[in-house]
Amino acid sequence: MASIGCFFKGTFGLTPPPGIRLNRIWLTLLILGAILVPVASALGLFFLSTPIPEPQLEARVRLDGIWIQDPNSPSAKKLVPAISILNPTSDSWKQLTIGINKSGRNNQFYASEPAGVPAGGTVSIPLAAFVARNGSVTFPVGTRNVREVTVFAKLPNSARAVSEFVLPENPTVPKSDQSQEASWISPMTKP
Repeated sequence: MASIGCFFKGTFGLTPPPGIRLNRIWLTLLILGAILVPVASALGLFFLSTPIPEPQLEARVRLDGIWIQDPNSPSAKKLVPAISILNPTSDSWKQLTIGINKSGRNNQFYASEPAGVPAGGTVSIPLAAFVARNGSVTFPVGTRNVREVTVFAKLPNSARAVSEFVLPENPTVPKSDQSQEASWISPMTKP
């Protein structure tokens, strides 16, 4: 170390710049401060800030049956169980995602409609189109009941809104002579 100082002094006529010298205690305190200040700030923000609730989506849901083209016979159609989503508002929704059966040990299954739901319109998605989160398992139609439905959509102001629904234990598919309004289920109210 002394040879470097002599090299600077002898070669350039300069003395080496004085450095900041920290002893072990100050260095330890500096490192602890660099770690604890951000952690304490994050914990303070976590515990002292209140979460902003997601906007409530004014959707309506019902179990339905829709006619789809039979892939085995192009001239035939078959009736399949589906979930229908009604948008009763005057705004269209984009990026619609539906999750079914989220509680308990059951996996939640998802389906999406990127085009969304037009204002005052409905979208029906067959239950066979719902897949598990990892994409490997489709919803077991006919062996598992749909009990809970969660609907997510992007509102015109770009906020993501959500609604949760609990279906009756024995849901009924609406008949042609039944009032259309009576078959729609309203979302659960959050406390």
